[in-house]
Parts: sequence; structure tokens; C-alpha cells
Amino acid sequence: QTRQRLCQAHWALKRIHFAAGAIVAMRFVVLAALCGTAAALDPKSEAPNLSLDEIRRQYHWPSGTEAAGPPSKTQQCAVAQAAYEFGLHLIPELAPNRDLFDALELGECGLTPPSSPTLTVPRFPLPQDGIFVDPVNGDDSNAGTEKEPLATVKAAVTVAGSRAVDARTVVLRAGVHTLAATVEVGPSLSGLTLQNFPGESAWLSGGQRVTPEWRKAQGFPEELNVWEAALPEVPRALGLNRLEGFVDPTHARMTRARFPNRDTTAGTQEKALLGGTGVTWLKPPGWGVNGSHFNLSTTVWLDSPSSDQAAGGAGTHFTYGLGGWSCGRYTPAGGFWCSNQSSGGGSGWELMVPGAPLFPVGVTVRDDTWAKAFDPQLRPPNPASWKNKSSAIIETWTNGWSTTFWQVTDITADGEGNSTFVFGGTGGQQSGRGFHIDPPATPPPDLPIETGAWKVENAIELLDAPEEFFFDEVTRTLYLAHNGTGRPPSTGWVIPRLKQLIRVVGTQEKPVHGVELLGVGIRDSEYTYLDEWGIPSGGDWALHRGGAVFLEGAEFVTVDRATFTMLDGNALFLSGYTRNITIANSSFSFIGDNAVAAWGYTKDLPDREGHQLPEGTGIDGTGGDQPRFTQMVRNVVREIGMNERQSSAWSEAKACQNHVEGNLFYNMPRAAINRNDGFGGATVIERNLLFNTCRESGDHGPFNSWDRQAFLTDVATGKPSLIPAYTEIRQNFFWSNYGAGFGVDNDDTSSYYLIHHNFFYLGGGVKCDYDGHEKRFYENVMLGTTAGCWHTCAYKKNYPDYCYNNTLVQAARPPRPGQQFNVTPFAIIWFCDPTNVSHVLPDYSNEVQMGSYIHGNRVYNDHGYATVTCGYFGPENRTTVPLDTFLDAGLMAGTQVGVTPEDKEVLSWAKALLGW
Repeated sequence: QTRQRLCQAHWALKRIHFAAGAIVAMRFVVLAALCGTAAALDPKSEAPNLSLDEIRRQYHWPSGTEAAGPPSKTQQCAVAQAAYEFGLHLIPELAPNRDLFDALELGECGLTPPSSPTLTVPRFPLPQDGIFVDPVNGDDSNAGTEKEPLATVKAAVTVAGSRAVDARTVVLRAGVHTLAATVEVGPSLSGLTLQNFPGESAWLSGGQRVTPEWRKAQGFPEELNVWEAALPEVPRALGLNRLEGFVDPTHARMTRARFPNRDTTAGTQEKALLGGTGVTWLKPPGWGVNGSHFNLSTTVWLDSPSSDQAAGGAGTHFTYGLGGWSCGRYTPAGGFWCSNQSSGGGSGWELMVPGAPLFPVGVTVRDDTWAKAFDPQLRPPNPASWKNKSSAIIETWTNGWSTTFWQVTDITADGEGNSTFVFGGTGGQQSGRGFHIDPPATPPPDLPIETGAWKVENAIELLDAPEEFFFDEVTRTLYLAHNGTGRPPSTGWVIPRLKQLIRVVGTQEKPVHGVELLGVGIRDSEYTYLDEWGIPSGGDWALHRGGAVFLEGAEFVTVDRATFTMLDGNALFLSGYTRNITIANSSFSFIGDNAVAAWGYTKDLPDREGHQLPEGTGIDGTGGDQPRFTQMVRNVVREIGMNERQSSAWSEAKACQNHVEGNLFYNMPRAAINRNDGFGGATVIERNLLFNTCRESGDHGPFNSWDRQAFLTDVATGKPSLIPAYTEIRQNFFWSNYGAGFGVDNDDTSSYYLIHHNFFYLGGGVKCDYDGHEKRFYENVMLGTTAGCWHTCAYKKNYPDYCYNNTLVQAARPPRPGQQFNVTPFAIIWFCDPTNVSHVLPDYSNEVQMGSYIHGNRVYNDHGYATVTCGYFGPENRTTVPLDTFLDAGLMAGTQVGVTPEDKEVLSWAKALLGW
């Protein structure tokens, strides 16, 4: 009754328009938050019996970034069961899908785990004129028939090249087909098919099989059970795998000796890195010095063409930095972040000076840090006394966003037990951006380099845990800490040697076409994290242009029912001109980097004056030398990013018009889908299940995008334009658990998106950031989320973002001390003015009126009222205002507010939305 009387007074005061002055104005704001709209107030509901003074004292404005309370186990289990049902609906052939059941932790919800079904081996029709290969009973002098098979894939491909296009099917019998060299498929081999024999498991391995003659190694504690074997035929061993162990690949891939040791209880998550305490990252020469004292990149900036369709400078022009000490490490040597005109969120945080991303030249580790991390009985000698000072590799989890690797060239000591690992010219290129500094501003020279966690590997002195190995390249000796009793087995070992197992390469003018990879397993590729990497565009990520299966200049290639596993680099890479590639019904697991990555080429403008850009770079993408019309459908991608954590199930850079549908993406360190730029647009992402992403990172979500770099394409209108076609994200199931802050993270300048009819659980619904515009977020259902529309703002007249007709069921929010209740704002608008919500603050000298861009949303929470935050920073009582303030200004029309419905009802809405 008290609440009703207060609210009746509030609604009367609304008509006075703050005429009573500041006291009434304050009461108005407080009561509007308490009461919501008249239509939302249920007279029968219980209301807190508070006086006006108590309301003023206890109510504290919520900020959009304040964490919501944890979801209940009952709700999590209900959502997990719904996700499981949706996954079985997408790919019913995998039922009961024990892997999906376990990943969703449904056993913790009291459900009985399904039995693991017998794996169904694909059965494709046998051609009458197939070329048969048997790795056990074949012989390359045979005719290649079913009764007289060949022994090697190389011999079969040679035979295929001599046949007509419609008679080039190579049939692989059961077993592991070890490739001595990469299978090269050019235009003359168009029509080649590699398939398994019906019902038989056939694997292509890029490894070298070895049969170690083990002898007990000396100098190690007896309990480690370390053995050694001379392998004179092996020049290097960057990895060591078991050919058995497909049921549990976690124990089929040995770990290279490292410090700290891998946490074997964490599965594929990396939970055993050291933090930044006790280490000092060494600044390069020229740190903080401008001009001729440092070898900077050369900046190319195009005044024209340009786009004014963003409020700030990000995304309006093309810029590129050439070479320099920092960026000479990339291939090609340069990129967006090498320019002194780069812009966007965090721009400048990782620059020594403009045009020079910050990379360290070494790291000093204090002796006490080293000592505390080891069991005293197993502590190795000081690193400066190691036998080989140039074999070690340092890995960093840089800024909590990307993994970088550094080849150590020397280890020195300072006489006090502290060791310095000196880096050579190889390292850092695995990230598109440099290290951060603290604070994020133009720093004085005495500020330290800031980074995240780190580890060191590949020194015999670090061999101190079961399933670790070390290979001495000088003596060609393999050491293994055997996880078992007695001598390790001598058979079944393979050392990854090939970085690419299959290369299908043509040109745009003369492409390879009609190649098929059917029912075959791909495994044992060598890692590439110290190889050539490049900055593809204006996103944060770098890419290695390579993969176990590599396609460039290819059309109508089909990968169906293939299995990719135990690969240390990218699994499948689409480079440059590719068209109508189908990747379907396949499995990707235990992958070092990306499952599937696409990276196109662009060109410089003809006759442009000034410094010439490297081949494959530039603003002009109208030539079509990019991956387009890819179909990635009904695949399972899990346990990826085991080396480079800045990896995804589908990663797209300078690629467009692709289709990602019906996939299960889970268990990965960062976003499941990443668009590094907005090139061309017209990609469709629909009906996918994405969860357990961002397991080792934060800030973004299952989907992530950037669009800082402008490109010319003709996708939207058929004519060259910087405006892309809309990218569409529809009918997906997004679960933002672990470090995922948003279901869809449209980061810096991301524009032209249609995001609709999706179901979001936890986190925020969609994030719109830094100069982005023309994103339409509508008809989505959100459960347990914080704000549904983050950073939505009319940045520039006629180029706003939209958020309408969504259903938002907000997470319960614990009250602060002395507070009886709390609620999360359902929208956060960066640059609206809380004192005049129809006005946009002139942060970009861009005063415009706030339009009707947010409307028709349904908002539910435990208190049945809604608020909006104006501004990203600032005290809550100055930035957060009641929804009624917007309604009174004629904004957010049709927004309805109600009390939280039952989870069962919300999930019924989700099922109707996604159609299962």
C-alpha cells in the first residue's frame, strides 16, 4: 500500500515537470525507478514498506558494468538441457552425443549420461574405377585395384593425374597413411577425390613414424621414469604423438618439457601459466623516443576514398604501416596496427611510439619466483646454467587476449640468481597488436611493460612430469617421462613433420575445381607458431596463412564427414580466391589454432602516388580474390586453440558472402566465430549452438567482430563502395559462460549487422562499440542477461544503432550493503545526456537528437521496473535514469516492463524462436 501511494504521487509529480525544484526532482528519479510505468505495477504484488527517506537512503543506482548475481543451478540445468536438445535437433545423426552431454555438464544436473555409441564410419559409394591404397598390404608396383592396391597416397595421386577428370577417385583402406610429403593438387588434378573405403577408418598423417629403442636415462629422479632413445633419422621433433588414443586424445599428445607443468586436471584448458609477478619484460631500444632514434613503420593514409558514416575516425579511411623494427616481423611486413593513424578501442595502449607496436626483447625472472614454482626435490638448475641456451621458447598470454611465442637466443645471469631470457628476431608476430603498457595512455619511459601469464618450454632441465618429452637436436636423442611402469612401448609413435598435408592451389584465372575429401581423418601436423604470421586487417588478430588442408585458387571443393584432430596449427585454411567450398558433417578437435580460417587478398589503388603497399594488401577488394560462398554446415568444433588461444571455429578476414549454419561450437579459449573486419558483408550465421567459449579470456563473446579498416567492395550494390552488405546473425543459441561478456560482441566500428531471432543466455545481449552503426538487434529472447542493448547510440545523424522488439529477462542482481533491492539497466547508451535524454553529448562534436532507435522491448526482472544508463563511466546516481524519463521524452515507445516469468516459460519462447 505504501508503494502504491508513493507511485500514485510519483505519477502525479510527472505532470509537474520538476517545477517543485531539486527535492522533487530527486524524488521523481527515485520513485520512477521504484515504480516503473503505471501499466507495470501489479497492485496484488508485495511491495517494500519503505518511507520516502528510506527509499532515498537505500536506493543506489546500478551501473551497466556491475556484475549480476550468479544464475541458479536450476536455471543453468534447464538451459543446459535445452541446449542439448537443440544440439541433437541440429545434428540428429550424433545422438545421443555423449561429448555434447558432458560439455554441458548435464551429469551435474542429475541426468544419467547416455551410453557412448559405436562410432559410425562414413560410407560413400565405391567407384567402379577407383584407385585403391592399402598402407598395410599395398605395394606401389601394383595396379591400384581393390585386389592389388597401391601402398602410398603419392603413387595413387600420380595415377589419378593420368586419368580423365571423372576417374580420379582414390580409395583409402583402413589404417594410417603416413605422408612423406605434402599432397600437391593443382589445376591438372581437378576432380580428384580422396575417400575412405566404406565402413573403414582411414587416416592421413603428416607425421614421421618412429620406433624408439628405449634405454633408461641417467640423471633424473627414479620416480619420473625417464627413458631415452637415439633417433638419428629425425632432424627435429616439435611434437610427439601416439597413433593410438583416439578415444582420449588428451593422453595421445605428449607435452614438450615446460615450466610450469601442464595442469592435467584442466583438460584442454591452459591453467598452469605464471602471472606477471616476479618478472620484468625488457623494453626494446628506442622505447619512448620519437623520430630518428627508432626504426618506425612508414604510414600510408588514404584521404580518398573515405566514408563519413561514423562519428569518429575509426573505419572511415584506409591506413597501413610499412615495415619498421616492430612490424618487420610480420608477413607481409606491416599492417593496420603498424600505422601511426590506427584508431579504435585501446589504440595507443600497445605503442612504444606511434607507428611502433610494443614488443619486448627479453624477460628477466627473479630467482625467488623460479624457486617457489618448483617442488624443491625437482627444481632444475638456474636457467643461465642450462645445457642449451637457445632451444627454449617463451609463451605469453598477452593482455589476456592473445598468445605470443618467442624464440630464446641466450640466457644470462646477473650474479644474484636472476635469469634473463634474451629474445631473437623471432617472436610476437602471432598477435596483431603489441604488448600493453600500464596505464593505457602515452607513457613516460619509466613505465613497465604489462602482460599476462607466461611459461617456458623446450629445455631438458624442465623434463619433470609424466608425459613430458624433450628432443635434443644436437645429439638427436628423444627423452620421455613415461606415464606408466617399465619401458615405454617402441611402436605406435609419430613425430609431426608436415605443416600442410594437402595443398589445393590454383589461381583465380585458372582454379582447381571439383576436389573432394570424403570420410577421411587428418592428423599430426607440425606447429606453426614460430613461422610467418600477418596482420590481415583492422581486427586484433594475426593469422598464419596455412593449414593442414590449404585451399587457394579453388572452386567447388567438398570436405564431408572428415575428421580433423591432433593438428598443431590451423586445421583448414581458405586463402585468397576460393568459391563454393563446402565443409560439412565434419569434426574438428584438439586443434592447435583455428579450426577453419579464411583470409583473402586485396589490392592497392592503381596509380596511387607514394609508398607502394605489399602484394595482397590495400583498400581494393573488388577484384574478388577472397574466400566467398563458403558453406560451413553441420560440423562439430571443440577443443581448439591449444597453442594459439586467439583462435576460433570459424575465423574470417577479408572474406565475405559465406554461410555458417547448424554447427556445434564449444570448448575453446576465445570467440567461436570471429570476423576480423567488415569486408563486403553478406555472411549469414544461423542456427548454431555456441557455448563454453572465452574459457581463457574475457571482454568479448561467442561471436566477435571488428571493422576498423575501410575496404572497397561491390557486394552491397554491385558498384565499388566502402559500404558493405548486411551480415546476418539469426536463430542461434548463444550461451555466454566462462569469460564471455556478450552474446554478440560487435566491437570497434562493427557496422551493418542484422541480429535477430536469437536466444541469449547470460552476459549482455549485444555490444556495439566505438563508431559502429547500422546494427539492428531485434526479436531476440534473452535470459539471465545484464543489459540487452549495450552502447547503443545515435553516433551520427541518420547512422544509429537499433534495438527493438526484444524480450529481456534480466539476471537477479544482489543488493549492495544497506540496499534492499537492485536492478540492472536494460540499455546502456554511451553518449546520451542523463539530464536531457533526447540529447546526444558532443563527444565527437556531433550534436544530434536521440531518435526512436530503442523501442518495443519487453523487460522483465524481479522488481518489475526498468532503468537505462546514459554514459559508460561516471557515478551511478549521475548516469542511470528510469525508463520513464525516456518515455516522457517520447523515446523508447512501446517498452513494457514486468516481473520475471518462470524459466520454463522463457525457454518455451526460445524453442518457438529457434524452431525445435
